[in-house]
Amino acid sequence: MTDKKLAFPFVVEPFQEDYTGRLSWSTLGNHILRVSSLHAEAHGFGYTYMKKHNRGWVLARLVFDIDELPQTAEPYFLSTWVSRIFGQFTDRLYSLTAPDGTAYGYGYSTWALIDYETRQPVNLEMLPDDGFHAALLDEKVPISPPTRVRVKDDKLVLKHTAVYSDLDINGHVNSIRYIDMALDSFPKSWHDERRVTRVELNFGNEGYCGDRFHIYRETLDEHRFAVRIIRPPRDGEDKESVIVRCVIHHRER
Repeated sequence: MTDKKLAFPFVVEPFQEDYTGRLSWSTLGNHILRVSSLHAEAHGFGYTYMKKHNRGWVLARLVFDIDELPQTAEPYFLSTWVSRIFGQFTDRLYSLTAPDGTAYGYGYSTWALIDYETRQPVNLEMLPDDGFHAALLDEKVPISPPTRVRVKDDKLVLKHTAVYSDLDINGHVNSIRYIDMALDSFPKSWHDERRVTRVELNFGNEGYCGDRFHIYRETLDEHRFAVRIIRPPRDGEDKESVIVRCVIHHRER
């Protein structure tokens, strides 16, 4: 029987770091997507099974809270498990640890299962054969819940047009690319003096190649910024589309 909680080994390889020599947030984000997929495959509800049934997992929310990121050549483990099913959504949790078990940080995500024919979410509590309830593990992570904020007095700080390298296997902008956009909205001098400790993302509409994104930012307090990524109205549309709402937590280096 496959363990409900699986740990996957990694090493911080060259070119996976940021300029400070630590694992980059985007690399961590992509590894989180990878272990989520591997865990789901191991339990029989991953990409292979869902593709046969014309369904796919969509990331709705992602939070990771990190005290410190591993440095170049350091090994680490990224563990994941499914903790809850509620209606059309499921929560997946993560821990990032050193080989000796010391925790670098934790994360959690919320996913929906989309039926590609109807383009509607599937009720996960009504799946045949009890769905994947057998994989649930009642283990929490010691981080606070997402921040609920409404960005009001934000200002335009960056523009980006989605291109080939932004896309994932579904032809959408990779969810993790939005982390890069949010962090790129700050100048290098800001990163020189501060370390990002927590990233919260709430995903809205999907982005596609050629879409223009406007990135807005607002200061919440001395340790938090809110970032909003929107797509201006396209031809035939009369209003903008919210792609991602994000909160960035930081502290001085």
